[in-house]
Amino acid sequence: MNAIIPKIEKMMMPIAGKISSNKYLLAMRDSFSAILPFMIVGSIFGIISWVVLDPSGTIMGQSGLNLGAKITGLSGDAYMASGFVSVLTKGQALCGLVTTIGFDVFSLLLVISFSYKLGGIWGGDKFTTALAGLASFLIVTPQKVGETGGFSTAYFGNKAVLTAILVATAASWMFVKLSKNEKLTIKMPASVPPAVAQSFAALIPVGITLGIFAVFSAVLIWTSQPALNDLIYMAIQAPLMGFSQGIGFSLLYQILVWFFWWFGIHGHNVTAAIQNSIYMPAQLANQTGDAAYVFSNGFFEAGLMHIMGLVIAIMIFSKREDWKAVTKVGAPGMIFNIQEPLAFGIPIVLNPMLLIPYILAPITNTLIGWAAISSGLVPVFKFVVPWTMPLFFGGMIGTGSIRGGLLQLVWLAVDIVIYSPFVIAANRTSEQNQ
Repeated sequence: MNAIIPKIEKMMMPIAGKISSNKYLLAMRDSFSAILPFMIVGSIFGIISWVVLDPSGTIMGQSGLNLGAKITGLSGDAYMASGFVSVLTKGQALCGLVTTIGFDVFSLLLVISFSYKLGGIWGGDKFTTALAGLASFLIVTPQKVGETGGFSTAYFGNKAVLTAILVATAASWMFVKLSKNEKLTIKMPASVPPAVAQSFAALIPVGITLGIFAVFSAVLIWTSQPALNDLIYMAIQAPLMGFSQGIGFSLLYQILVWFFWWFGIHGHNVTAAIQNSIYMPAQLANQTGDAAYVFSNGFFEAGLMHIMGLVIAIMIFSKREDWKAVTKVGAPGMIFNIQEPLAFGIPIVLNPMLLIPYILAPITNTLIGWAAISSGLVPVFKFVVPWTMPLFFGGMIGTGSIRGGLLQLVWLAVDIVIYSPFVIAANRTSEQNQ
């Protein structure tokens, strides 16, 4: 193993380095990160609405804690017709306004965020680039839905993620490229205020960019083709999301993520394109109720805690003082799924002794989670929670059920079993080296 590692490292490190430092992929990652607060806030209000305020839900409903009947002293039709239920329903409507911003217009926010980031890395004016991306996205989005016209949030939600990425990329590149052409730039006298001069400088590039997208959209209409979003969803995004739900693809995804981490490279950054274009839309579809995908962003984030199995195994079985010392320092961070102190302190990175369990634990968790959710024992991960949410609470809030938290505890128990033999073996290796 020690002889093989340098060869693999020599082959993989340049590739991984190029991927993880690619400015376009970094812009994509940062744009998703920028809108994550809206998703989390939307999810929190969704939890309040569907878990707490729902008259028939987990807290108030008869199938749950039945708190509604205990408060009102009513049951059945009388309870559902009560003023208390009316207040709960109004509260749900209020929460729905915020949840809509977090999820129903997710792709709209993504276009703005991604175009802004691309404008920065390609050397254009970031704010104007974001506006150009947004305008282009609206142009290719059907603007007449029903008899009264207008936009449908169906074109702004989880089904438009790839459309948002592609349109933001094309519009941003086109606008920045055109705005750097001096022949297309209207220059104003020095006495003109900078903001006004900048707007005139962007006039022709904006006009050409929007004009191209308008012609493209018109061609689709004149030829009786579906809207761009529908074409992309039917041809690319829907098949990708279906393919990604296969257990084989999901296991391969986990292997790639943690293999890169073992090399000391941020595995989730390297695979961000897969996460953002496939598993994030799956998470959004679960949240809005459009689908019930087993494998989603929330599912994999709930499994980040597998290294806690190593922490506990070291605390119980390790005789190595260096490992124990690092674990004492790194354990508090690991409670919030921050693994770097352990990864580089023990180290896990490029440590042949820990390679097998470091990859085996998350793929075993994936298999167990797939079996538990597919069989209906555990609900799908529906709600977006911060990836730093501690063990048990992340699973419980993410699924909206205590069974999600119990699933994480099962994962932890299995992870301890997987890591323990290697920790014990490390004791023997340390003794032999002394």
